[in-house]
Amino acid sequence: MTQKNDQVRFITAANNTTAPNTKSAHSAATGSTGVLVIYYSLTGNTKNIAEMIREKTGGDAFEIETVKKYPADYSGIIAEAKRELETGELPALKKSPPDMSSYDLILVGSPVWWYTVSTPVMSFLKQADFAGKKVSAFCTHEGGVGKFSPHFKEQAQNAIVLEGLDFYKPRQAEEGEVHKALDLWLRKLPGEKNNCNAGLR
Repeated sequence: MTQKNDQVRFITAANNTTAPNTKSAHSAATGSTGVLVIYYSLTGNTKNIAEMIREKTGGDAFEIETVKKYPADYSGIIAEAKRELETGELPALKKSPPDMSSYDLILVGSPVWWYTVSTPVMSFLKQADFAGKKVSAFCTHEGGVGKFSPHFKEQAQNAIVLEGLDFYKPRQAEEGEVHKALDLWLRKLPGEKNNCNAGLR
């Protein structure tokens, strides 16, 4: 766990194209979003990004919640996360994974803990079967993603894992830069409008 505020940095999207403010073609044609945003957030950073993505895609959202409460202080949080990773005792979750059969694209968000996927998201991935769905991860951190991406790919059962996106201290970044990075990343993902607009703002 490398962050005090479950934060991360932009690593995708490196051009100046701006996405138009249009609705998804998939949504307009079928009345279905086709996109599911799944996320865990301890301090709100990952949740903020997830809400932006949901708004841009017109998708549905599912929040991963743990039965137990993590310590309120930073040192306590990192100690507990380290213990979970070392022992493999992943936290119990309040809800089982949702039915993902009707979604074309699934986006999973997590803070980076100890240079990898947070243990609540690991717990979710252990229960979930993506059954050949296209899946991409986004994460938030304060200094390094470590092995987040390969670890996520290893744990996303039966998923077709696409290019992900990470954010370094998103609350300290310009809001326009956050939106721009999201727009460019979403354009690259198949699904809503075949890499065109994806309902971006």
